[in-house]
Amino acid sequence: MIGAGKTQKTLCLLAVLAVLCLAGCGTAKETDERKLQITEPENHLADWKEELPEDDGFGGVSANAIRGMEIQKDGTVVFAVSYEPREEKDTFDYWDISVPYRSMVAVNTEELYDLFGTVAMLGGTKAEGISPEEAGLLDTGTSVFLACVKDQKDGEKGAAKPDLAKTILIGDSDGQGNYYVSMAGSEEIMLVNQLLLDTVLNPEPFQYILKIPALINVDTVSEIWITAGEETHRMEQEENAWMVDQESVTEKEFHTMYGELLDVRITGETEGEAKIPNDQEPVLSLQFYRNLEGASDLEVKYYALDEESLRVSVNGQERFLVQKEDVDTILEKLN
Repeated sequence: MIGAGKTQKTLCLLAVLAVLCLAGCGTAKETDERKLQITEPENHLADWKEELPEDDGFGGVSANAIRGMEIQKDGTVVFAVSYEPREEKDTFDYWDISVPYRSMVAVNTEELYDLFGTVAMLGGTKAEGISPEEAGLLDTGTSVFLACVKDQKDGEKGAAKPDLAKTILIGDSDGQGNYYVSMAGSEEIMLVNQLLLDTVLNPEPFQYILKIPALINVDTVSEIWITAGEETHRMEQEENAWMVDQESVTEKEFHTMYGELLDVRITGETEGEAKIPNDQEPVLSLQFYRNLEGASDLEVKYYALDEESLRVSVNGQERFLVQKEDVDTILEKLN
């Protein structure tokens, strides 16, 4: 993730962790002296749905113009994503998937824009001689809400905040490979290709994330606590000073170790509603304390599962499996 190659990164990590072993270990009691300040990320989709003026025209949306999307199916929101600039994030990390991931994942923007591209491709023909009730459009619980920038053009950067909303209401199938569709605020009923629209209505959220448990800019962090078993190590940085267990290290060594701590691969999602037992201790715990006011701290915990995988919790959210080998690499250097 950081560095020219895996071998080089491992050697650098080994050198820095040697400092850990020479400096000695902290204790869990010391960790408790500082409390994590964890807050839920702010999300603007609900505000946009209430406040943005509705455009009832069908089509005419560029993928690059979309700043938020909420997909509701049979009355349940199955996917929601929005563009949320935050001081503690890099610009490429501004997208948030609030449903189902509570804005706690890094987004694969290339895949996301493919989804937006599918939405932009939606076209249709006017349906004649059918009422909204017959089309299944009265009180439908299936829709796609879009928050857009009105004058956004392909190839242009555009504004960060949307200035109009479009809500696609989806009714029944016509039995010939189309859905009856209308725009909120419009009486016109359209026929839209069912296969294309099903691609939008049935997203696989896991497809749209980067396969890492956490992405957190090193420049926004003042301290990192690393706990494995009864041993706790502490990384600290301030202007022109980098410390590991109160021993000075170079900026390069600090950043290399930091990158390795985040270099763990997500391999899949947990199944069903199974939860990590309350009495199970993590094999590795990472606590990131921020240096920016208002930015949430972050806690990543890894729990044993089987010979290939661990379960991971990020600020209490337990959804993913990770490669056990990646965590073992970190643990081996700590021992």
